[in-house]
Amino acid sequence: MIDLLLLFVPFFVLVLLGWAAARGKLLPLEGIGALNSFVLYFGLSAMVFRLSASGALMQPGLAGLLLAYGVAGSVVAVLALIWGVRVGLVRRDSGLVALVTAFPNTGFLGLPLLTGLLGPHAAGPVAATLIIDVLILSSLCLAWAHSHAAREVLSPGADSHEAWHAAQASLKGALRNPLLWSMAVGMLVAVLGLHLPHPLDETIRLLGLSATPTALFTLGAMLARAQMQPHQGGVLPAIWGPALLKLVLHPAMVCGVGWGLHRAGVTLTDAGLLTVTMAAALPSASNVSMLAEREGANTTLVARVILWTTALALVSIAVWARVLGVQAGAATT
Repeated sequence: MIDLLLLFVPFFVLVLLGWAAARGKLLPLEGIGALNSFVLYFGLSAMVFRLSASGALMQPGLAGLLLAYGVAGSVVAVLALIWGVRVGLVRRDSGLVALVTAFPNTGFLGLPLLTGLLGPHAAGPVAATLIIDVLILSSLCLAWAHSHAAREVLSPGADSHEAWHAAQASLKGALRNPLLWSMAVGMLVAVLGLHLPHPLDETIRLLGLSATPTALFTLGAMLARAQMQPHQGGVLPAIWGPALLKLVLHPAMVCGVGWGLHRAGVTLTDAGLLTVTMAAALPSASNVSMLAEREGANTTLVARVILWTTALALVSIAVWARVLGVQAGAATT
């Protein structure tokens, strides 16, 4: 257990450095957006492109893994919505809470941490989970969040009509995610057997190398910014429910659904199921707080879920790795 914790420490130290830089005003808060843009549009996009171009997303059994991951994520999102309704959240807030509960921090934390823990072969399944998180879960949760306006419309069927248009708008927004496009272009390069000119390939490689430290540092700065935002008023519900759903139930559901699919004859690899289970054990995605701000939702509540899941993840991920039999020395670098 201690060896696993020591393996994770450098990753979380980088997060802590970003948090301290923002809290200590060494990094201006207005500069965090620029860092985030660099990571999303350049660093992570270059990393995902190279992974896709290498054929990492064409592993056998990947469709079954995504099915297990998608079913589990959908269940967790629904349970988070039920939690939001029970504590009295409006649809807009409960939709964003459901999203932050079901959406792991795959890009900023998952890719560097899990490839360091499980080895380079883990990169493909981890990156592929973004297809479910961005295209399906984000669209459905945002559709629920947007449908709150329909409750003010008195015409019959307005609720479902509004939700359908909200889902379409959310899907169009998801399709603009640069990680999905870099993944698609990389897979096309792999299918066609193309080889990039060396200078271009080296440029993309260097950008990809910058993704890990910059993403982790930026994650810490974003957490600090969320923590420093003024409280929006009102009594906030305790967030232990979403935290338990994210860190405990989500990975357990992925593992259980994957095992059930395998028993039913669906092609799954043990290594792939381990990888997507560990991906589900990641803390909540930090970019959901910016999305909540854009949607006019309760950013304080969403930020608290992100902060607590990230703080607890150092221990919870190590526990899951221990339970699943992962050894700290198993990764190859």
